[in-house]
Amino acid sequence: MPSHEEFMIEALSLARHGIGWTSPNPIVGALVVRDGIVLGRGWHERFGAAHAEVAALGQAGGRARGATMYVTLEPCNHQGKTPPCVSAIVKAGIQRVVIGVRDPNPVAQGGAAALRAAGVEVIEGVLDAECRLALAPFFRYIRTKRPLVSAKWAMTVDGKIATVRGDSKWITSAKARAFAHTLRAAHDAVMIGIGTVLTDAPLLTARLGLAAPDGASWQPRRVILDSQARMPLDAPLWTAENGGPIVIFVGEQADAGRIGELQDKGAEVVQVPGEADRLSIDAVLGKLAEMGVLSLYVEGGAEVLGSFVDAKAVDRVYVFIAPKIIGGREGVTAVRGRGVDRISQCQEMNVQQVRQFDQDLMIEGRVGDWAWLEAEYAKPARRSSRRQKRSAGDESAAPSGRNAGG
Repeated sequence: MPSHEEFMIEALSLARHGIGWTSPNPIVGALVVRDGIVLGRGWHERFGAAHAEVAALGQAGGRARGATMYVTLEPCNHQGKTPPCVSAIVKAGIQRVVIGVRDPNPVAQGGAAALRAAGVEVIEGVLDAECRLALAPFFRYIRTKRPLVSAKWAMTVDGKIATVRGDSKWITSAKARAFAHTLRAAHDAVMIGIGTVLTDAPLLTARLGLAAPDGASWQPRRVILDSQARMPLDAPLWTAENGGPIVIFVGEQADAGRIGELQDKGAEVVQVPGEADRLSIDAVLGKLAEMGVLSLYVEGGAEVLGSFVDAKAVDRVYVFIAPKIIGGREGVTAVRGRGVDRISQCQEMNVQQVRQFDQDLMIEGRVGDWAWLEAEYAKPARRSSRRQKRSAGDESAAPSGRNAGG
């Protein structure tokens, strides 16, 4: 008989189908199970659509009565764009709800307590750490009012991202670049600076975009940092097929006429404070959060990456390293900015994984304090609302392989 963890793993897999489509809502997956058989599957498909629990109940129909529901995030207990999931669960006659992680949103939380009050058995904390990590952008957004920031760059073994003449195509292999496109598609927005626009003329599309059930292809917002509003009106990204919306951040002193021209081209232009040619990263992140951006993928160039590092605004790093040497005093290094004076002032990266693509390596790591992802409560792992004798034939009574901490 499958365990709690195995069913929760499937629910997590379902949840990931909603990446990009649900923001500023979280991605959530749910299953309705009886006697080890999945009767209904669902995930939150897009913002404003039915929640995962309701979708799974709809597929299960009348068979849901007396069954167990597995859901990656605590069911909501408030009226938003859709009715409370708690009400739907109770009405369907679900006997037991197994929850991955509690909802950090004070507006929506309280579902576990409401279910218990209605006589539904509730088990919490199953794959808590895994569910929490899958929901990291949502936790970051809810608890700090800013997006989760991923910084990505591809460099040679001597730390260069371009030659002295600015040539950078291509440092890494086709396989590494393809994976970078999947990373783009996994974020709400992708960002570059105006220097990269002028030098590389990128499209900023995710060529391996995520498809919705109706066949639509997800594309992240394309965000440009352009303090002086120099964005060319004939840049390729204006006419890129299936490109995401364009957002341009400019300085408070940017020319009003140029701002109007960019708006006429269809861009959303946002003025933020800054110093000289450096926009305030905190202000940019605050505005993106107001737009409902939960995750941001910063691709460069070196000055933009340096600005984010200087502001200590990077949460996660993806570094692709190619077995090539460019050399040269004037070769472009990956991260510029102001930097630090002493090694003791360096920001340290906690390496999460290392992957290989042909001869290239990718290092993924966390930077800074991730306390916002941790539990703000004493996690009641395996706690249920009533004691029941568990039989070997009950899938919800299967032994736990581990008790994942938050």
